[in-house]
Amino acid sequence: MSRKQVLLVDDDRALRETIELFLLDVCDVKTASTGTEALNVVQREPIAAVVLDYRLPDRSGLEVLAAIRSMRPHIPVIMISGFGSEVVCASAFKLGARDYFPKPMDVAELARCVHQVISPEKAGQDTAPTPLAGGRERNLAIQKAVAIVHRRYWQQLSLSAVAAEVAMSRYHLSHRFREVMGTTFRAYLLRVRLERAKALLARPEPRVTEVGMAVGLTDLSRFDKLFKRYTGVTPSDYRAAQLRSFA
Repeated sequence: MSRKQVLLVDDDRALRETIELFLLDVCDVKTASTGTEALNVVQREPIAAVVLDYRLPDRSGLEVLAAIRSMRPHIPVIMISGFGSEVVCASAFKLGARDYFPKPMDVAELARCVHQVISPEKAGQDTAPTPLAGGRERNLAIQKAVAIVHRRYWQQLSLSAVAAEVAMSRYHLSHRFREVMGTTFRAYLLRVRLERAKALLARPEPRVTEVGMAVGLTDLSRFDKLFKRYTGVTPSDYRAAQLRSFA
């Protein structure tokens, strides 16, 4: 039996990778980083459900949700957002969203919701597949480590502390994390922080200094340097460009 396809729409690459990891044993995942790309996938692919971020580079997730409802009204859509959560939540449900998750989210809970949406006949069973299950305990530890990063990226997380939380040695977590995620723990944590900084900088507030502090990069000069290395522009220039594009 072919696996069902879920479309994940988010321009945060780190979050996309995390959700894909958690959905590995549940479904196949198609990804899109813009609303236009997402609608093209919905038109041509047999999508069983959509996980849709509110803030996209070319349009809002609510606009994409409305378009999906018009094109294929029976596709369940799960909305995620870190922007104006209460207002977005109400609007999403009004447009027919099946569920809503504010960021930062429990990615494991999101994965369970997706599984229930695409396999409603199993929703009440305790035998629902666990992402990366099947005896692969080390992969489960990576799930937990990734979830810790997304839930607490603003804290001073160390590899040793996270390794203790997931019951692995520092060495084995480092090795397995690189093997599963394709990057080091430190690089992944930094990428999550910078992607979150990009999202915060897409709004006129808070100030750049406050954005750095909010994502755990409290040294402004280091934040500037790391952000420019990651995006090619300074945080201030990035914000200016984002605000112009949404004007």
